[in-house]
Amino acid sequence: MLTLALFFDELIESQPMRSLFFSLIVAGSLFLGGCVGANYYLKRGNYDAAIRFAVEKLRKNPNKADKHILALETAFNIEKVQILDRIEFLKLDGSPDSWVEIHALYAEIDAYQRAIKPVLPLYLKKEHRYADIELIDVNEALVDAKQKAAAFLYAKGVELLSQNTKFSAREAFTYFQKVKEYYGMYQDVDQKMDEAFQMGQNHILVRYGNTSPMIIPQEFFANLMQYDEQSLNGLWTSYYLDAAARSDYDYFIDVAIFQVNIGPEQVNNTSHLDQKQVEDGFQYVLDANGNVAKDSLGNDIKEPKFKTIKATVYKSEQTKVGQLGGEVKYSKANGQVFQRFPFQENLVFKNFFASFQGDPKALSKESKAIIGGQAIPFPSDVQMVMDASQLIKTKTLNLIQSNQALVLD
Repeated sequence: MLTLALFFDELIESQPMRSLFFSLIVAGSLFLGGCVGANYYLKRGNYDAAIRFAVEKLRKNPNKADKHILALETAFNIEKVQILDRIEFLKLDGSPDSWVEIHALYAEIDAYQRAIKPVLPLYLKKEHRYADIELIDVNEALVDAKQKAAAFLYAKGVELLSQNTKFSAREAFTYFQKVKEYYGMYQDVDQKMDEAFQMGQNHILVRYGNTSPMIIPQEFFANLMQYDEQSLNGLWTSYYLDAAARSDYDYFIDVAIFQVNIGPEQVNNTSHLDQKQVEDGFQYVLDANGNVAKDSLGNDIKEPKFKTIKATVYKSEQTKVGQLGGEVKYSKANGQVFQRFPFQENLVFKNFFASFQGDPKALSKESKAIIGGQAIPFPSDVQMVMDASQLIKTKTLNLIQSNQALVLD
């Protein structure tokens, strides 16, 4: 029981997770038959959980409420004092960035009070008094903190944007995003966000080339480039396939084919013999004197007679193999190469066909499976390379997607 209780307690330690897991806490407590309750959290100093648990209980069953009321009274008063003390400290500290936390603290008090207000007033039957739960008006303070928090975040974003670097622009973008969490429309924050977004972008050109001795058709590279480069884009990375799309790039990714080795056309002919013993009529069983043996009823004794049937299987296998080697090379705008990823694809053409001579009944299951087919023309070296383009495209795209961090500084 205690282990599960501790589990629920840990789930709500983080403020952003409290609302998400509160219903789970309540469900767990019901399952445990009351082992976990508001007093449990109160004793552990988890006033947030105690408040939420008690309010939930009071909503469901206000008649049997004394222990929940007492827990709510104690937990809320302690939590409220702690929050107000923290707010007072932050105001005395005077740091402009404190308004973000101040607003969050006022919002926390407001959330507690909105939850508690519907169950008030609360009467303690055993003590013959109403619970000492005083709600305070935080609306004006909440609005003031919200305005000052938004003003700080906006000013901080503008300051970062003025530094005119990609890193500062990205940080500025997050500040402007937080401003919009307070106000959907705030001064020219949308324009500032767009400016920060554009400044924080890294632009990457993906290029394809061939440095191998083999002349590879342009169609091969056209096939490699048949994808939407925007599918590679991240928040701060934009990829391009057309060099003319812009005049300045932060990074280059070069996919180069530097080695193509294609082996000769080969035909390998083999044969093997299949044979089976099959029944071929019968023969009489002879006794020791060379006479036909009789059974107990005086009938001639017969036994099956077998013969061997055969079939010769002729198999031909056409083979042509090769390798295509290349690399994905990362370089900066100044030409400095800082990462290389070699790759290799095996190019394989295989075709086999088979025939047989002899009794078809002698063929094994494996032989029957390969009988048939015919010789086909061998692919050209160029065609084998072309056939590998889809594999290379998939491999290089996966490589680029999994190495986004390389072009994010």
